[in-house]
Amino acid sequence: MALAGVARPGPMRAPLALLPLLVIVLAGCTAPPPGPGANAAGWALDCGLGSAERVQGAWLQDCEARASHTDGQKQEIWLGVNPKDARNVIIGAKDLNPQSSQSCVWNGVSVTHDGGRTWKDVVIGGTFASRQPGDPFFGYSCNTDPMLAFSADGTPHYVVELYNLAGPNGSGPLGPDPQFGRALLLAGWKLVLATSHDGGDTWPDLVTLNQGDGIAAINDYSRMTVSGKTGTILTAINTFSGGPFFLAGSAYTVCTVTAASGDGGSVRQPVIVTSDPASGNPNFGCQGIAVAPDGTVVLAGAGDPTQWTTSTDDGQTFATPHAGFPIRGIPGVFNESQYRTGTNFEVAYDLTDGPNKGTLYCIYAARDRDEADIYLRSSKDNGATWGDAVRVNDDAPGSHQFIPNLAVGSDGSVHAFFMDKRYDPRHELIDITHAWSLDAGKTWRNERVTNVSFDGDLGKHQEGFPFIGDYIGAGASGNEVWGAFPDSSNGKTTVVAAARVVRA
Repeated sequence: MALAGVARPGPMRAPLALLPLLVIVLAGCTAPPPGPGANAAGWALDCGLGSAERVQGAWLQDCEARASHTDGQKQEIWLGVNPKDARNVIIGAKDLNPQSSQSCVWNGVSVTHDGGRTWKDVVIGGTFASRQPGDPFFGYSCNTDPMLAFSADGTPHYVVELYNLAGPNGSGPLGPDPQFGRALLLAGWKLVLATSHDGGDTWPDLVTLNQGDGIAAINDYSRMTVSGKTGTILTAINTFSGGPFFLAGSAYTVCTVTAASGDGGSVRQPVIVTSDPASGNPNFGCQGIAVAPDGTVVLAGAGDPTQWTTSTDDGQTFATPHAGFPIRGIPGVFNESQYRTGTNFEVAYDLTDGPNKGTLYCIYAARDRDEADIYLRSSKDNGATWGDAVRVNDDAPGSHQFIPNLAVGSDGSVHAFFMDKRYDPRHELIDITHAWSLDAGKTWRNERVTNVSFDGDLGKHQEGFPFIGDYIGAGASGNEVWGAFPDSSNGKTTVVAAARVVRA
């Protein structure tokens, strides 16, 4: 839902026209993959995914699969890769498919069992018209913020964030705020954990993790992980003070952490994490959660500086948060576009048996040489201390790189995907870049994934304004690394796209 941000008005651009075939051929991603050293250590971008899609219909991207095929814009994307079978990938997206919600947004799920050659569209909870009294989704108009993770045994779990109970549309019963255009009241909220036993095709097991009125407290922006040591499914979500007029300001933000058993059958009482009031900043807005090889749970909090806390009892209690490293935030909206950008960051551990096992990585966008570059930091002590920031994008100053995510390969290599405007001479249109490091994030190589740039303003928020999402997906399993992101290279609307990097 991403309530903490408002899109500024600006000049509208006409939809991007499809590029001439000659340009596509010259700029195309062909095998072997583009980029200097793309085959280093055996990692190579799979540029056969585009041709697999073209068997079904028109598709311009050579090195991306088109993972969604239903109506409606799709953006704000997460991804999970089966640790037992890297051919099984599940992607969740905020989906404006009109069949799924009450004139609002629902999560569309894309599933592949053959390494991205073919995909199945799935809706957890079924169509809006098919939901019946007694099921946990009945009556909710909206479902937002896709979030999923696999257990070590290959079982996928998906957190379904429901809101706007009995609302007539995405703006709720009171309609939009006349100044900002955001909904004034979205009563009713629920967090449901869904579990699949067939790699994401069906989701029969459902349990409620948390529930609220959506008025006194508003919940938004979740992250989840599964402990490799205990199998516990941990979900962190922000809880804002509410009231019917949320946009007037939030008195506090805390992080609510829920825990469910590995089979999703039992749920613990939610834990509230907040900073020490004596620090003068009692807020703790959670941005990420990860579990170290020894079972230590690390919770990342937004801010400048960032905040970090740990749990050594499987998420039952957390230490008082401490300050981490500074982040100089990027603009909320770039001058050349209308969609929101935001200063998100993501975390991931090296869980391999290599020399960097237990290293915690954090990737983010920040202002430095220009308004937005991608940086990575690493920690050897679960976030207690951090190394220096290393810039991931290798272009000259002047363009924007933003909304990154990362994954660690089976050999300990670190892979990043992010939105990138360097390839458009006007620095307006978006491309996707894959970057990788073979030395624990000290040095990086970059390669372009997309061969056709796209217009982010073609994305759409459930409340009507241009929106490309607040995050993208990344994951790894065995000798494969995957990224997932929106793509509007058709010149019409955003769809779900995925890229695959394979180690021979």
